[in-house]
Amino acid sequence: MDAVASTDIQASQTDYQQTSLASFLGRIQYSFMDKYLFTVSGRYDGSSRLADGNKWAFFPSAAFAWMLGEEEFIKKVDFISSLKLRLSYGVTGNDAVSIYGTQSIVSNRNYDFGGDVSTSYYKNGLANSKLTWERTQEFNIGLDFGFFRNRINGSLDVYQRTSKDLIMERQLPSTTGWTSVWDNIGKVRNTGLELSINTINVQTSDFSWQTNIIFDTNKNEILELYLSLIHISEPTRQAEISYAVFCLKKKKRK
Repeated sequence: MDAVASTDIQASQTDYQQTSLASFLGRIQYSFMDKYLFTVSGRYDGSSRLADGNKWAFFPSAAFAWMLGEEEFIKKVDFISSLKLRLSYGVTGNDAVSIYGTQSIVSNRNYDFGGDVSTSYYKNGLANSKLTWERTQEFNIGLDFGFFRNRINGSLDVYQRTSKDLIMERQLPSTTGWTSVWDNIGKVRNTGLELSINTINVQTSDFSWQTNIIFDTNKNEILELYLSLIHISEPTRQAEISYAVFCLKKKKRK
């Protein structure tokens, strides 16, 4: 079979793409008197999706738990079976950009030049050499509880989650030659409450009746968009209640 001449190859194309993510994690946990629990951790993440010089970032977190149920002044309260207070703070990252979104990729196009087919090369995307990680900071206060020998138990969480340097496509005037570019633009905040209650209403050797109630509400606010432009608007609020009942009846053997 004769080899194909290089002049016979008009174009080649592949869908092959490559991306990589590296993470290093460290954690320290400490317990004092089995009542006071401390956790400190840190992640160092690197993503090939982001621009050179901004690929790596550090994300810390810390948490504290107080086993209130082990305190003597709580043990004196008969109906309290367990009680735990939680505090936490953490930062997470997001690299949600297309694999080569921070690079200017070159494409080719054929055109007629004096009756001959010629090939031109052009940029089909605008690079952003400063694109970095999208960061989310979250504060959380929680309470785990159990009453009446844990026949009533559940948890209550209040949180505030703020995301900044959002990775989005910034719209550009078409006269620049491009219509958009990936950029860190915007800041949003979510504040909410989550409540979960589980109850054992009836429990015998033949019958069990349990109830689960979940309530959550969240308020979403756009704090910043396109760097310094502040959007003063009514925040978005949503609430949801879920209710479930579980019954189990054992069959008696004849």
